[in-house]
Amino acid sequence: MSLDETLRILATVEPGGLMLDEQAIESNPDAVLVALGRSFETLSAELVTLQQQDAQSAAVTCDAKSQVTAVVAPCVERIEAILSSLDPIERAIMAIPARTVVGLGVKARHAAHVLSNYWTDVPERLDWDARTVRHLIESACSVAGVELS
Repeated sequence: MSLDETLRILATVEPGGLMLDEQAIESNPDAVLVALGRSFETLSAELVTLQQQDAQSAAVTCDAKSQVTAVVAPCVERIEAILSSLDPIERAIMAIPARTVVGLGVKARHAAHVLSNYWTDVPERLDWDARTVRHLIESACSVAGVELS
């Protein structure tokens, strides 16, 4: 994935808010990866909020079917829009190599998100492969100074 393509992806997610120029990229080799990570975290947090709202909306019982559709549809549409926005960001995070520990932290947090099922149980109950990956991600996040959410 080219730098221009990655910057275009970022610009669609953060119109006007993207503050990356040649000098910023030269001074921080992972500046693009960090910006992708920020966008990923922002959209992921919004997605979690909307999914919680959607679950609450689905629990609402209404007599008229049209009322339920009116309550649920906007939330579902926004969830789908966020998922569409996340796809190119996640692909870019995977495609761009980390050059610093900070960049490694971005990649580790993304991996933790993708493999979130590895944190639904205690490590001792996971199979060996899952436990190994979980510990690797946790170690990378620790070294990078980022928390797992």
